[in-house]
Amino acid sequence: MSARRGVGVRIGPFGVLVRRRAVVWTAIVTITLLAVTVLAVLTGTLDLPASRVWAALTGRGSSVDHLVVVDRRLVRAVTAILVGFVLGLSGALTQSVTRNPIATPDLLGVTAGASAAAVLLITQPWLVTSVTGTASATLVAPAAVVGGLLTTAMIVALAWRGGFDGMRLILVGLGVNAIALAIVSWALMRADLHSAAVASRWLTGSLAGVRVEDVWMLLAVVAVATACSTVLSQDLSALRLGRDVAASLGTRTARSEAYAIALAVVAVSAATAVAGPIGFVAFVAPQAALRVFGTAGPTPLTSGMVGALVVLVADQTAQRLPVELPVGVLTAVIGAPALMFLLVRYVRRSSV
Repeated sequence: MSARRGVGVRIGPFGVLVRRRAVVWTAIVTITLLAVTVLAVLTGTLDLPASRVWAALTGRGSSVDHLVVVDRRLVRAVTAILVGFVLGLSGALTQSVTRNPIATPDLLGVTAGASAAAVLLITQPWLVTSVTGTASATLVAPAAVVGGLLTTAMIVALAWRGGFDGMRLILVGLGVNAIALAIVSWALMRADLHSAAVASRWLTGSLAGVRVEDVWMLLAVVAVATACSTVLSQDLSALRLGRDVAASLGTRTARSEAYAIALAVVAVSAATAVAGPIGFVAFVAPQAALRVFGTAGPTPLTSGMVGALVVLVADQTAQRLPVELPVGVLTAVIGAPALMFLLVRYVRRSSV
């Protein structure tokens, strides 16, 4: 490998090739994330001087300043980063397993399944309170995770044939996605006006109501997902070459595919539970990352970094528009044209 493309680093018996392009772009994305986060904390609807912001961050400010700076601005910015990271990582996992650039949790029905479970609890609280006696509002997040897992179990049961075929998985996912969206429509029609408004806002994907507890939950998910995806990195690289090639290289294809899909489902369900279904990030981030970082395929960690930047910038932009919009609206505006472009490109390549 030429020095222009990478530098070998050896620590004891371990060695790794560090690609200069990856290092440069990792630094650029990290610095940009920090800069936008600082901007998010310093600025907002309420104009606060930097001294009061710093005092609130160090615990010496008033309770009002702490509420505005830490509980609202900082928590929302950090949540945006974590949600975006999880969505980008999940998209990279599903695209690597299926070897298809349009195979994301959004299109495979996982996000819709998580949304259907959450909307049922928001609009039909009697389904839970009559059985458990627990307030349904406290169970929205767990319900979204369970809904995503149940949807995936249905998809796997219908699409698994000793492994995943990319096109079959997408077709089954689209069918399950349609069923989940029908359940959402039924729940909204049966709901009262207030519950329907709350559910409709949640369905657009919003970071307006995030809490400190959400940050800690997402931090745990990010830590586990990062560790697991690092362990799976070699198998994912092999799977991008095709199942037969991966098997010849010693990869247990079925097991690796199952682990990757399960990891993607849990991660994206957790993000959906916190912020609602923020569309297209899981699709855009991996495709942008492989082009920016120059990798052979969508790698989970670089995709997560790009996803974090996309959601953070989109959320900050949405807050500063004349009329504040949920972040999901802005990501849809960005992602829909990109999806159409790649879909047309994929169809053209398949027909050649």
